[in-house]
Amino acid sequence: MNLQRLAAVLNTLVLRGAGAGVAVLFAVLVSRYLETRDAARFFLLFNISVIAAVCYRWGLDEVIIRRVASASTFEVPTLRTRLIVLSHRRVLTWTGLSLILSLGLLQPKISSALYGFTFTEALGLTVASTLIALSACAARVYQGEGRTNLATFLLNIVVPLFSLFGLLLLMAGGWRASAEKLFLLYTVIAFFVYLSVIATYRSPLSVLTRWVNSPDAADRRTDSRAANKLGGVVMAQQILGWAALLVVPTIYGAELYKGFVVAQKISTLISLVMLAINFTFSSRFAALHAERKFNELRRFIKISFFAILGASILASIAILLLRDQVFAFARVEKNMDATLVVLLFSQVLFSVASLFSVVLSMCRDENFLLISQGAINFVGVLVFFCLSYFFAIEIACVSFVLGYLALSLILGVRVRNITVA
Repeated sequence: MNLQRLAAVLNTLVLRGAGAGVAVLFAVLVSRYLETRDAARFFLLFNISVIAAVCYRWGLDEVIIRRVASASTFEVPTLRTRLIVLSHRRVLTWTGLSLILSLGLLQPKISSALYGFTFTEALGLTVASTLIALSACAARVYQGEGRTNLATFLLNIVVPLFSLFGLLLLMAGGWRASAEKLFLLYTVIAFFVYLSVIATYRSPLSVLTRWVNSPDAADRRTDSRAANKLGGVVMAQQILGWAALLVVPTIYGAELYKGFVVAQKISTLISLVMLAINFTFSSRFAALHAERKFNELRRFIKISFFAILGASILASIAILLLRDQVFAFARVEKNMDATLVVLLFSQVLFSVASLFSVVLSMCRDENFLLISQGAINFVGVLVFFCLSYFFAIEIACVSFVLGYLALSLILGVRVRNITVA
């Protein structure tokens, strides 16, 4: 890895670190200044919107990156607009389906069975998720072009940063920041971010009405099929963590859920190096595979692996040393030390598995990814459900460690096999 590429990783790491720091600070302030019930409610709304935004994109992220990265400079402008149009078609389809399903919440029995969600809350969740998903697709185009700084800012910094500013303004004005107010603020910020991002493209909605029998329809279908498979991969990759976010408040209560969210946010800080490397080199992985430069590809993967593993271990030690101060500031009353240790260990393994997953997706091996991620994480969800009903939260979180360890081993072997010249 030459100095230029190392500088690119460090630059992305700094930006990713800033975004993660803002996200953690925002979560800690929400935990500190909102009543426990309001904080838990906001975290639930926020986490569902994040999950939904990923579902709405349904694998299109990886397709956008590798398509743009492998295109010539001459092809990029047309390809950029076409991919943005495809993202609108895909995301708005999910949006319509979500709105139809949300009508069921008008029935009190259904609403009470689903965390007491109302139709109004579901409508807000749908709007926020749609805006975040569309902005993320536009940012992935920038990532494929190598404009990683702008992509990182749009994906990881701008929304949590302005949400943090909004919360601070609410606190400074003496207003009572409820879960509903805070989520409305989050949605408004997502709306303005979407407008600012999409304004740089030719109007996707106007192109949408004309782009039905276009000459590139075959490419569109190919991209859609690949995205469908990668969407399943993303769902499988994240389902274990998402299951915990939705199950913990039901089984363990609001107070422990608040502590779990804070511990989880802290533990994700160790994955910053992995995110920076994957974000910076995903397009490079795709280009090297397309050019069949397997020796250089293996060298990149090896360097990335040891950088991620070493940095994750060092970051885990630092977080453990500072855990008491963070939990005290967030007013987490439950003892979350053991849970944090398990989550940190699982994040180290998750970071390694994520590196291998990105390599396989850039090498167009989504079939194997879908099967392996789906099978292992589905079993992990079942194990988490069972353990959470009978044991403490830290025992239930052991399912993360087992699942990500299995993924690391299986995906690592697969990467080695497909990168043999």
